[in-house]
Amino acid sequence: MRPSGDEDELLRLIRRYVTPDRRYLKVGGALVGTSGRDRAKFLKKLGKAAGEISPRELGTLLAGGWRERKTAAWLIAVAGRTEFRERLGELLLASEGPYAGQAYCVALATFGTSADVEPLVAYLDRYLRRPDLHYDQEAALGALLLLDAKLGADHAARFLAPNGLWQQWIDGPPSKDRDVPDSYREFIGQLCVFAVEAAKSCSTRRLGVTAADG
Repeated sequence: MRPSGDEDELLRLIRRYVTPDRRYLKVGGALVGTSGRDRAKFLKKLGKAAGEISPRELGTLLAGGWRERKTAAWLIAVAGRTEFRERLGELLLASEGPYAGQAYCVALATFGTSADVEPLVAYLDRYLRRPDLHYDQEAALGALLLLDAKLGADHAARFLAPNGLWQQWIDGPPSKDRDVPDSYREFIGQLCVFAVEAAKSCSTRRLGVTAADG
């Protein structure tokens, strides 16, 4: 049976924005290990795509699977489309699927304002109470620490207090890595640097350098 019009649209958007150069796999941590020349080429294309995609098309991708959502979140971050802040926060908190949560955190950290703190705090309040769930707690904490550094705030302090929610989550079963929290801030910060670098090739970029310049 032929796909419906909505399915046709989604497939078109996937072919144009998600799968070229396996973009959905490369956005994120994979960029850290990519050679400088290849990364610069990739980020230039990412920035161009972020300038071309429309808000309606981004909304369509955010209604898709993890590949579409992850890619859309990066395109949103690069273009500085803060009108998607609430939607990204909802998707992060819902945690309906794997792999995309880190991208939502990168977008919020790249926006870099006090309004971006709330969804990260809400996420940590919910999921640090679930040591059995190893989702995107590290990425959310890293993004929150990055925002704290930029904004001169200390929203992460209560999570990191002795015997606080972060320690309870780390100590709870199953066992988890014990990297220091600042390592997550540095990692998310590096991803934000990549988003800002891609933004130089984005024709519709709305923000300057934000959280990533910390």
